[in-house]
Amino acid sequence: MQIVATEMTTLALGAALAVTTFSGAFAQDVDAALARMKALMEAQGVVLDWSEADVSGSNATLTGVTVTSEGTAEPIGDIELTGIADDENGYRVGRISMPTYSATEAGGTLTLTDLVMDEVFLPNEGVDIAGAEIFFYERAALGSATLETEGREIFSLANLNVEISPPEGDGELAFTGGADAFTADLSATEDPKQSEVLSRLGYDQVSGRMDFAGSWAAGDGRLKLSQYDFVVDDAGTLGISFDVSGYTPDFIKALRETSERMAASSEAEQSRHGLAMLGLMQQLNLHGLEIKFDDASLTTKVLEYAAQDQGVSAADVASQTKAVLPFMMAGINAPQLSQMVTGALSQFIDNPQSLTIRAAPENPVPFSMLLAAGMASPDALVQQLNLSVTAND
Repeated sequence: MQIVATEMTTLALGAALAVTTFSGAFAQDVDAALARMKALMEAQGVVLDWSEADVSGSNATLTGVTVTSEGTAEPIGDIELTGIADDENGYRVGRISMPTYSATEAGGTLTLTDLVMDEVFLPNEGVDIAGAEIFFYERAALGSATLETEGREIFSLANLNVEISPPEGDGELAFTGGADAFTADLSATEDPKQSEVLSRLGYDQVSGRMDFAGSWAAGDGRLKLSQYDFVVDDAGTLGISFDVSGYTPDFIKALRETSERMAASSEAEQSRHGLAMLGLMQQLNLHGLEIKFDDASLTTKVLEYAAQDQGVSAADVASQTKAVLPFMMAGINAPQLSQMVTGALSQFIDNPQSLTIRAAPENPVPFSMLLAAGMASPDALVQQLNLSVTAND
């Protein structure tokens, strides 16, 4: 019996030691991961701090969290981190969540609920992994966002989500996402005339949704937005896609630092920082661009609105508009572009389906050359970009 008791005691002590050892290892990983998260945020110009960190196993709850940007500290509530683990190249966090966040500024109150990020990767300093130079996560979601002023909700967003597929080696990371619904109270404008126009058009209250998708490669900064559709119910869909290169982590860092200096500089220094900003933009190259509007009754409503004011029919307003288009375009002194725009708009007014602006240059065009060509001759820009304006494609 004595032998059995001794073995049981030894087993109990061993188990207790193992639990203590693993708990200590978990705590070290959690503390190191929190410190790394702080450092990564500071590298992006944001100071993240908290009054207390309650660590339990591989989880942590941060209370009294504040975020400081441009010298102003803002409380953001509590943050919960679960499934924190050491990784060969940094730290992994299964989920970072913030149940609620509310802030009031300039008479408006912004409230966010159910903000989460899943499979968050915190890379070690010096780790060279494409996509890891930024605060990386595989999924993010926001349950809702509302903006209120004087007790009146003027904007809301529901179920915003983003999913990111991490890159393999030096490849691209891909992202998709969108918001299930948004609403906006446009009648909240302080301009009575604008409010009247929106009301007559039937757009004092609007709703819709948005979807987006694309990819990014850290090596050459190739950013492709293959889809960004902003849908307004009973109005239309604005779709934007583009392909640029040069949007590298170094460019992003320099752009952020220049923006911060501009915000903190005096009026006399603004021009110098503005030139620096233009210099940065020269690092970007345009590979392609498309802006498309798919009509869903907006054009018809605008024509009918103008017709009511003039006491004529919508068909008369359409004819008048097409007649003055060539004179309106003559001021830009670009015959080729004027003819292209006039033809597309005339076709669209007759049968409002879609209107598309597309740039498809044979070779990437530096942004600096775009600025120079645009100032010298819009028609030269048409040739350089292989620009087209079409209707009802």
